[in-house]
Amino acid sequence: MELTLDNQRRGPRRAATLAGAMLAVVVLAACGSGGSGAGGNQSASDFIRHVTTQFSLAQYGPLWGTLHPADQAIVTRSRYMACQSAVGFELRKLKVLDTYADTVYVAGKATASTAVSIRATSDDGVTTATMHAIKVGSGWRWMLSPRDLAAYKQGRCPSS
Repeated sequence: MELTLDNQRRGPRRAATLAGAMLAVVVLAACGSGGSGAGGNQSASDFIRHVTTQFSLAQYGPLWGTLHPADQAIVTRSRYMACQSAVGFELRKLKVLDTYADTVYVAGKATASTAVSIRATSDDGVTTATMHAIKVGSGWRWMLSPRDLAAYKQGRCPSS
């Protein structure tokens, strides 16, 4: 998920946990295991809600399963899981603020996506983020942030 944080109140652990986790995402579908993504009838907003919940529960295996195939080619499931924090966060409230068509770059190509802006309230603060859902086949996928993708390409784990 690509994430843009605003300047709203957020605690240090919240910012590190949610931002670090969500920076890894542009969007995915359901708890897939590497297929084209489930949830053909699922909206981009529902997909983002699902992904955010998976990050809060530290469900990194299923998250990798719905990572965009171009990014899966860069980082293996085992490497992705090893680089993630094993700690989730308590997601208290999640509100979708806006959705709109947007373009992102995947493997150097301009790609249509649906941007979903959310406000997440957790155990230590509030974060506002805009994430992108990319349709692949009949389901949604997410992608790594440019920063995280660069780290994986260099053979290292992204830093929080």
